[in-house]
Amino acid sequence: MGQTTIKDVARRAGVSFQTVSLVLNHPQKVARTTRETIETAMRDLDFVPSLAARSLRKKPSRSIACVFPLAPEPAADAFRAHAEAEHGHVLQTFGTVTDEQGYTLVHRCRRGDDPDGLSRIASLVSEARVDGLAVFAEGRDDPLIGLLQAKRCPFVVFGLDVPGTHFAARAERDAVHGAVRHLIAAGSRSICLLAGDGRCPPAVTERFRGYRDALAEAGLPLRDDLVVPCDGTSAGGYRAARALLERPEIGAGSRPDAVVAASDRAAFGVLKALHEGGVRVPAEIRVVGFGNLTQAAYAVPSLTSVDVPTLDMVRFAFATLVELIEGTRAPDDLAQKLFPTRLVVRESSGAPPP
Repeated sequence: MGQTTIKDVARRAGVSFQTVSLVLNHPQKVARTTRETIETAMRDLDFVPSLAARSLRKKPSRSIACVFPLAPEPAADAFRAHAEAEHGHVLQTFGTVTDEQGYTLVHRCRRGDDPDGLSRIASLVSEARVDGLAVFAEGRDDPLIGLLQAKRCPFVVFGLDVPGTHFAARAERDAVHGAVRHLIAAGSRSICLLAGDGRCPPAVTERFRGYRDALAEAGLPLRDDLVVPCDGTSAGGYRAARALLERPEIGAGSRPDAVVAASDRAAFGVLKALHEGGVRVPAEIRVVGFGNLTQAAYAVPSLTSVDVPTLDMVRFAFATLVELIEGTRAPDDLAQKLFPTRLVVRESSGAPPP
């Protein structure tokens, strides 16, 4: 069977091929019901417009899209706010970089339970509304990745190392490994990992690996009761810390002498719970966050945190995307980089005040 053409789509939708062309080039000029009928026909036939032919008629949009997953319903308001804040910081950084290079940034969200969401995202490129995509994947098997590869859309995965794709991600394992080694060097021997709640399994797995390896290198036991799920919110960190404080101070299930939190926001919740419980930080329990938010330097005590090179990651992702768009990088010449983090040591892990 040959490649599907707009005439095939027109026959399926019961319209003229000129109307199909109008939907591809000027969708705002077509009635909504007609446009939806044509878009349904395109999906049914797995129709992909010829980008080569369209490029002869249209200039590049000089736009890229950042595509974020939405938290599934129902999701706790606190977690949704946390995810939106994380995305907002990265989106702001992408906006800065694209502005510097004369590109326009488009923001799109998608829900995993939306049956048409994937095709709508892919159509951003096939309909030439954007030139490429920065994708924030939910996992290495995210179906959007497979769809974009099948349709040969220029895209880069941001924040996750996905084999077979271009990606910019942080070295999660090394980040936690370094944090735990720092705590061990400071004297901690019973270290709790607030490990995330599994919404991004690869990141959770890599952080646990770094935690486990650092303990093993120091000859410390791996205790299952010290690996605690946490959603990364302040409320989640607060709840986890309260539960830790209720443990007896002696015995196999005794409370820890240090906590590595899933995020700075979770660490703020931990600090609040410890303060309310009369626990001195860092004298009794040391605390390390993740993300190095601006507020970390102004917490009481100031928060030791893993600093993430977001700007470097964004610049790498954007440069890769432009190379793919302009054809200076072949799609199979994979640009893949794990970015090292650094630990910013402050009072919460025993550093003296400035």
